[in-house]
Amino acid sequence: MTQTPAASFILLSYCQEDSISASVQSLLDQDCEPIEIIISDDASTDRTFEKIRQLADGYAGPHRVVARRNEANMGVNRHIELAISLASCDLMIWTAGDDRNAPDRAQRIIDSHRQSGAKLIYSDAETIGPDGEPGEDAYRRALFYRDFGAEDAATAFSLYLGATAAWHKDLYRKYGGFPKDRAYEDLILGFRALLENRLHYIPEKLVTYQENVGISTRLTKKISTLSNQERRTRMLKGQLAVLEQRLADARTFGLEDNAPLVRKMTQAAGKIRARLESYDGIGAVLGSKDYGWSAKLQGIASEGMRRLRNR
Repeated sequence: MTQTPAASFILLSYCQEDSISASVQSLLDQDCEPIEIIISDDASTDRTFEKIRQLADGYAGPHRVVARRNEANMGVNRHIELAISLASCDLMIWTAGDDRNAPDRAQRIIDSHRQSGAKLIYSDAETIGPDGEPGEDAYRRALFYRDFGAEDAATAFSLYLGATAAWHKDLYRKYGGFPKDRAYEDLILGFRALLENRLHYIPEKLVTYQENVGISTRLTKKISTLSNQERRTRMLKGQLAVLEQRLADARTFGLEDNAPLVRKMTQAAGKIRARLESYDGIGAVLGSKDYGWSAKLQGIASEGMRRLRNR
């Protein structure tokens, strides 16, 4: 009888031909009980998938390996949702084509999940710069490396290093998918797991993470070519998408509109809407019924000062 895999280890790649071989090999070298390995490429235009296929075809170890490629590029969040549907296990360990995984990463996560019952597990990472030099460990400034306060997390836009994450399908089944644009899954899943009180931190460096080279960094560099106003409005729209999803998740969890957590997120979302609408003119802000006068005045003043500084 074939043993049921203990977890699905999922690698998502896109145009990472220089780093993909080492990343895939770090999955194939996992020293753990049998797992499912899914390597899914998002229609790369370089040799990324060719290298994936070569390694997958030559594998003869204990793990179940699936290598596949999307016919058209889906973008990060839609690709994640597709990978969820492909995974046969509820516990999913995630990685990207520019990161490497310690050989015991899967087993450490599997054991931690069994012992803690956590729905989201994350760890520390060894960070390196684009040229291989030691990284700055900037990820450790994220909230969950020092605090688990729900009110702080509700409006925080850095929770943990997503490259170190594993999570349970229940966080998707219960709450649904992710916004399409500029709302990274770690900002959604971290809040869901906090609502459920099902977070677990492994204080070990289980991932080698390359700073400033991933897909999110590429998006940031692309946005940096835009005008100040375009760049600012995109950032605000991303933050608003996160808050709107968190508000929906809080209500799915069972919080009422008068709950302190919901009120705080509602106020924060109102301030962002005011900031966004200020670019359509002061009249648009003053005439809005979606937020109060405090948000209106802050939006007009803060974004007005930004425009003056950036001229």
